Amino acid sequence: MTISRNKFTPEVLITAPRRSPGAPSQTGSHALYTVSKYSLESHSETKEIRVLCLATGQDTLFSDDQRNKDPNWLIDTQVLWLREADGASTELWIGTAGEVDKNAYLAGSIPAQISNVKTKELSDGTIALAFTADSSEDGSLFNPEKALKPYSSAREYDTSLIRFWDSYLKPERSTLWYTTLQKSSAGGRYKLSTEDPINALKGTPLTCPNWPSDPFTGPGYDISTTGLLVNVRDPQFNPAEMLINSLWYIPLQTFTENPAPKLHEIKVPNYDGLTSSAVFSPSGKMAAFLKEKDGTKHSDWNHIFMIHNIADFDRISEISAVKNTTTKESWDLSPTSVIWSSDGHELYATAEDHGRGKLFRIPLFISRRMSQNTIPIPVSTDGVVTSVHPLSTLPSEKRLFINRTTLTDNSIFAVINPVTETQTLLSSLTSHGAALGLSPSQVSEVTFKSPSNHDIHAWVMKPSTFSPRNRYPLAFLIHGGPHSAWADAWSTRWNPAIFAEAGYIVVLPNPTGSTGFGHAFQSACNGDWGGAPYTDLEACFSHIEEHMSYVDTARAVALGGSYGGYMINWIAGQPLAKKFKALVCHDGIFSVYSMLATDVVAGLPEELGGSLTTKEGKEKWDRFDPAQHTEGWSTPMLVIHSDLDYRCPVTEGLAAFNVCQMRGIESKYLRFPDEGHFVLKRENSLRWYEVVLGWCDRFVGEEEEKVERQEGVVGSWKGEGGEVGRKGERDSGVVGGTGALTVANSLGY
Repeated sequence: MTISRNKFTPEVLITAPRRSPGAPSQTGSHALYTVSKYSLESHSETKEIRVLCLATGQDTLFSDDQRNKDPNWLIDTQVLWLREADGASTELWIGTAGEVDKNAYLAGSIPAQISNVKTKELSDGTIALAFTADSSEDGSLFNPEKALKPYSSAREYDTSLIRFWDSYLKPERSTLWYTTLQKSSAGGRYKLSTEDPINALKGTPLTCPNWPSDPFTGPGYDISTTGLLVNVRDPQFNPAEMLINSLWYIPLQTFTENPAPKLHEIKVPNYDGLTSSAVFSPSGKMAAFLKEKDGTKHSDWNHIFMIHNIADFDRISEISAVKNTTTKESWDLSPTSVIWSSDGHELYATAEDHGRGKLFRIPLFISRRMSQNTIPIPVSTDGVVTSVHPLSTLPSEKRLFINRTTLTDNSIFAVINPVTETQTLLSSLTSHGAALGLSPSQVSEVTFKSPSNHDIHAWVMKPSTFSPRNRYPLAFLIHGGPHSAWADAWSTRWNPAIFAEAGYIVVLPNPTGSTGFGHAFQSACNGDWGGAPYTDLEACFSHIEEHMSYVDTARAVALGGSYGGYMINWIAGQPLAKKFKALVCHDGIFSVYSMLATDVVAGLPEELGGSLTTKEGKEKWDRFDPAQHTEGWSTPMLVIHSDLDYRCPVTEGLAAFNVCQMRGIESKYLRFPDEGHFVLKRENSLRWYEVVLGWCDRFVGEEEEKVERQEGVVGSWKGEGGEVGRKGERDSGVVGGTGALTVANSLGY
């Protein structure tokens, strides 16, 4: 493959194909994934569904019909996918991998816009099919083109859940539906049931998925031959006070039961926090899930639970992860997802661990009906595992198909044997970054002491042309959260390699409050947003000054988004601001009081140190409020904010910019009227990088860098595929994602 420039530029990042995680077929013979590509010439995006043969490495196009989406394995090498159709309806199509042009057929149509499809083969050969879609007030499928249009746009609310992330809550409720695909005796083709899909949550106030526009959570349910597990927001609790969702089981045998059977709530005594990652065992007779203890906390800890018999909810035990079964010392990592092994005798969990997203094997004692201590065994050590599947459904299959990224490698497919600890690379799109001009050698780590004598971790990324004889400007990146972390992961937002290839040394510190460094460290920033995290950043800068002679700290810029943007506003009024020539605040928090207009207010008292109903609580809010320290602002600032950001409302950015203007500080405001908390649209993203890099270069860049940026030198992706792990194998995707991991319980401030 070729790229038109020898540097990794924003244009290359924006135009490079983006590959979804791959999913193996039931037999482990193929992997299915999607690829999206963008052209700066036509200003358009195209999408493909592709299949990778795991035996030969041959990568083939399955479909490039732009109406097709959401492919899923059905049976063996048969694929089910959705196609958008006229009248806001959805068609279900089925075809065979490698032969789709010859044998694809329409299995049926559903008169609604559906998503999050899952299937399961039943004992009689019928396919159980579930999906999510909006429901009308009467519980029927909602179709926007057939619905009556109201004469007034007014909406009334009686809870604080008025809007979420980037959308206002709609009158229609997203819910879970089920139906069947019947196999015909003639020809063996599947046909969608002629009966209307059944609303599994009809007659309840429950919603699935919890938050339709939430980028952090999945579909919120799982399917098996025994029914459905549904993870839903609990409407009986005040969302202004507690973040709680509950787990429910819907027993089904034929998936034709109408009306839907009564839901059974799965409760864990003394645990009333968020539930996530509920999954059936391969037999459908057991289940596992994650649950937090306290629904009032953003930074609570996930615990692993197992249901020994799905028909008996009294048999729920905690799988206590420990470092040592004798001392029972806590594992001190919070799992973010769990899956079952093919034989149902083990669990696999992902968890953040010191700037990495690792995979762990968790042995189980199935016969025990009580809580058990087990030692998680690390399976992967490098990068971030973004998804994992058993390679096949055979009970004897021990191997796993994993998707992984790193700071320099944008999409990796691999097969790993957790027993022998061997790994087989199936596909590295960029040859470990080489195809983009990147190398793992550009990335390193440092550890330094905080003022409280804690070890603080930071990633460092250097330009590919780095020479220790030269000195480079500093890009000091501050992550959001605050319960989040910079990880060894690829990113289409805040991509550190973009800054490094623009000539900067990039330092990405994980200060107090970061995830993956233990529970105490993660929760220590609660009520101390501008305290320990700030002094950790001061210590980081001092470490750079003392130990990184190749960094010209007189040419430093600081950048942060969300909570990182809060920290930029906080730094602006503190002594550390004098160390930076310029600041960049993306979707930041200007005043903690204005966060009362955020989409989810539950947890704010815990985050900010107390309740506003008490004098002591108000004093704690005041203590670390950036708005109360503007008298010291003087550093030039670029303020970026999006109109549809309901997590950190747009008035926060306007307020910070207006303070700069009122004080005569050199400043600029970049607005995205059609984006939310994240800038996701390709050309908006390109503009983001252009403006941010231009701003940084203006104050600390070399003269030639400033000229190049102003001239808008373009270096877009020109390749069609790239070198991969096996000789002769070709691939054509670049995964998109986020470099800063956000745990499920973090609100992403």
